[in-house]
Formats: sequence, structure tokens, C-alpha cells
Amino acid sequence: MNKTVLVVDDESVLAEAMRDYLGRHGYAVQVKFSGEEALKTIDLEPPDVVVLDYRLPRMDGLEVLRKIKENRPEIEVIMLTAHGSVEGAVNAMKQGAYDYLSKPLDLEELRLVVARALQSLRRSKELDYLRGQIDKENPSRDIVGESNQIVRVKKLIDQISAIETTSGRESPAILITGETGTGKELVARSIHTKSARATAPFVEINCAAIPANLLEAELFGYERGAFSDAKAAKIGLFEAADSGTLFLDEIGSMDLGLQAKLLKAIEERSLRRLGSIQSRRFDVMLIAATNQPLENVIQERNFREDLYYRLKVLEVQLPPLRERGGDSVILAEHFAKLHARRYNRGERELSEAAKSAIAAYNWPGNVRELSNVIERAVLLKTGKTIEPDDLALGPTNIPGRSDEARTGDGEFAIDLSKGIVLEELEKSVIERVLAQTGWNRTKAAQLLGLSRETLRYRIEKHDLKPPAGNVDC
Repeated sequence: MNKTVLVVDDESVLAEAMRDYLGRHGYAVQVKFSGEEALKTIDLEPPDVVVLDYRLPRMDGLEVLRKIKENRPEIEVIMLTAHGSVEGAVNAMKQGAYDYLSKPLDLEELRLVVARALQSLRRSKELDYLRGQIDKENPSRDIVGESNQIVRVKKLIDQISAIETTSGRESPAILITGETGTGKELVARSIHTKSARATAPFVEINCAAIPANLLEAELFGYERGAFSDAKAAKIGLFEAADSGTLFLDEIGSMDLGLQAKLLKAIEERSLRRLGSIQSRRFDVMLIAATNQPLENVIQERNFREDLYYRLKVLEVQLPPLRERGGDSVILAEHFAKLHARRYNRGERELSEAAKSAIAAYNWPGNVRELSNVIERAVLLKTGKTIEPDDLALGPTNIPGRSDEARTGDGEFAIDLSKGIVLEELEKSVIERVLAQTGWNRTKAAQLLGLSRETLRYRIEKHDLKPPAGNVDC
């Protein structure tokens, strides 16, 4: 936060004493000797806090306070009243003053009240943006999974959070990459929660959801009159996230012109609101995310290479769900409990056949798709146990590409008149493909359309062993 203070008092000796004292404690202080001068300054360079004398020539302090609160309600105002003037103090508080101090003034008391006012300002900025944002669509903030890939992600999150905890105010940028639905926002929130900034705001925005001209105003804020509809000044998300974390989702969709401004802001750690000539410093941990390979977007000349490397100081790559082995079943059980509690649907569990169907499905929408599928099943299922039919999944990866496993029309040969057990079908297909490839797991995984990790999980699940003489590779 800038920690800017405007002192308004016609007693020049006292005003300059306040400026010098607050200045020695790290505040940027301006002094004005009349209400008219103060309002002009506030209109051009709005401070964080105004220290305002109640008695001023021509326009008194109470009138100045009313005008400040009318045009700049976010500014905190501390009133200075004559000793024993209870009526003046009460009137000031009714008009929206943060606090009041009596003359003769104790400068240390003034410093403490200014510090409290700034803390109140930071909290109000957080609440203005985050009100209604808490507990959005996903009420769970845990990263669930036990696969090697997700364990590595969790370890990297801990390492990044530790860096942020010890790095002071200079925070390295973080880039999260992964397909849509892999949990990029969840990872960003986890980094924030584990860092030293956990008690400060976590502010997020989807860059693909807002037109370029509006996105600039959202990020950097604007002054009153900056454009035709700017009836009042508004802080941007960088300021709203001060001391906390700003999460820019789908950064690859950002307009090139705005990318240049973002790069400048990141490098200088300061910004200018639209319509302002004043630079404002910010202190945020910046996390960006994308579902696009930014290297390709750079080649298409739609993303700045210098911004890419500036963002990619620390990178977290999220694997798709299809490469996370048994995590799909673990997540499904987690979501079944979560959504059952959320909708008060009683206990819900997955049958073994449902687990097999979940493990076999490719999950093109990743974790988000899985959550939605389980949510639907929980809502529509009348009984306790969720079966494969309740999941309404599309084609799975179980039917292998082995010619031996297909009919002449290319379809998998199954005698439905005898009924099937999906788990046995999965085991049979995997055994057949492994035998065909001589237990070469890489080739078998390719034929089955699975990752090696997913294939390894299913081999262990079905307790499959290579025959004597075969090399398990």
C-alpha cells in the first residue's frame, strides 16, 4: 500500500510538524492549508488517509468531510477538533470520519490512528471485492489424490509457498499450466493459503471472460471522469489484492496491448489508474494460469515472449486426470461424500462396477467434469449406491485396439445375452493387450489409450503378473 496522507490544517507550524513526523515513519505526506486546496488535490491525487482540521477558513472541515465522502468514500478521514469539542467530534463521526483527535495534538497518537486507518482501508478493499466470492462453486479447497504426479505437485506447492514465506515483499511470479478442469485455481489458492500472505486477500479474475478495455480498468482501476461512465473512482484488482495474491486465469487470452502494460507493472511493481498521473505501488504475489501452450501462442504472435519468461519464474504443470492413475476413483469417492453433504442427500457410495467405469473413462473435462458427473449422480440417485448407469458416461477406453479384441466391423465382441462384469472385462482386455505386446507397458498403454501410470495402477488393481520369461518393462 502507498501509505499516502494529506494533512489539511491552516496552522502551518502544526501542519508541517505532522508532515515531518509522519514522513519519518514512512508515510508520503502532502500539506494543504484550506479545504478548497485539499479537494483539488484529492481530485487529482487521492490519498489513502486525510488528517483534517475541523476549523478551516471559508469552507470548514465538516463540509470538506462531506464532499470527500460523497466523491471518495474509500478515503479514511481523521478529524482534528478543538479540546473538549464533543459536538464537533460527534458530527464528524456521523458524517463518516474514521476517528477524531483533540488539540493540542500528540503526534505519536496521530501516527497510531493513521496506521489503524490504513489497516481498516486495506480490509475494506478486500471485503469490497471478495464479498460474495467466498465458497463459490467448489466448496472444497483440498488437493485430493495419491498418484506420483499429484504428489509432485503438492511438494512443489510447499516449496513455492516456503519461498514466498521467506522472500519478503519481492514475490516471484508463478505460472500454472494444465488442461481445462485440472484444478489451476485450486493450486493457486493452495499456494496463497500456505504462504505468509494467507491472511491477506486472494483476488482472482478470468482474463478470457472480460473484453480488453474493461479488463484494463478492472486490473488497474480508474479515476472519476476517466471515461464517460466513470462516475466515481474505483480501485483495481492489483490494489484490492494488496499484501495478498492476484490470480490471473487464462492469461493467454489477454490482449497484446494490455500485456505490455502488465509487464511494465510487474517489473516496476507500480501502476497508474486510468485517468491518473500518480503512480501507485503495490505488493502482491502474482499467479497466472493458462490452458494453452503459451509457446505456441508466442509463435502465433499473440503473446509477448518477454512477459512469458517474466511470468514463468516458477511453474506448476498440472497433469490431466487421465494420467493420474487411480486418482479418478479417489476423487470420485471424495466428491460423492462432498456433494451428498452439500445437498443433504444422505450417505452415497460407489459400487465396484461404478469405480471400474470411472477408472476406465478418459475424462476429457478432467476433475471439473468428474465433479459434475458425481454431483448429478448424487442428486438423481434415490438409493445409497451409485452404479455405472447413474454416471451417464460416454465411451470409455476399455475396448482395446487389438484386432483380436474386435469383430470384423471394428466393434468389441461381447455376448450381452450372458451379461457382463465391467471389472472382469477390463481385466481381460488389459491381459490380452499386455500379452500381445509381450508385456511392454509403453506399447500396451499406447494401444489402450492410457498413460503408463494409469496402466500401472490397473495392473496392480487386478493383480496381473507377467508370465515367466517376459520382461515387464
